[in-house]
Amino acid sequence: GLASLPEGLQTLLGEGGARLSGGEGQRVRLGRALWQTGVRLALLDEPFRGLDRDQRSRLLGEARSCWAGATLLYVTHDLAETLAFDRVLVIEDGGLVEEGIPAELAADTESRYRTLLDAETALKDLWGKDTPWRRLRLDEGQLQETSAVGQNG
Repeated sequence: GLASLPEGLQTLLGEGGARLSGGEGQRVRLGRALWQTGVRLALLDEPFRGLDRDQRSRLLGEARSCWAGATLLYVTHDLAETLAFDRVLVIEDGGLVEEGIPAELAADTESRYRTLLDAETALKDLWGKDTPWRRLRLDEGQLQETSAVGQNG
């Protein structure tokens, strides 16, 4: 965070933010964007990649509050986050395959959006916090399980 930088906001970050990790650079760019005034259109492309769900939710709330009068285009692979938006566009293979109000699309069992939401939910259930990691080893053509290595979460 800023506290770890030797000169706070005045610290030189190097060409293109070279002194920062990818996630740190991404958050610095978001912070700079949030300081802009008169924003009419904001495009956030996977802005919170690498952050946990609570952090993403909090930062998205702050961005939506800051840009309440602007059109916000939010690109994400986390479909659950899109349920709180006014409109969703489903893009696959470079083309628009569906668009509409998230709640309406989610209620339609034939919609692509609903199919993707269901798949995301199933995957999250499969990799839930209580699912132990397994260590597998291929030994002479046989897959063998060894001791567990901890919990996912």
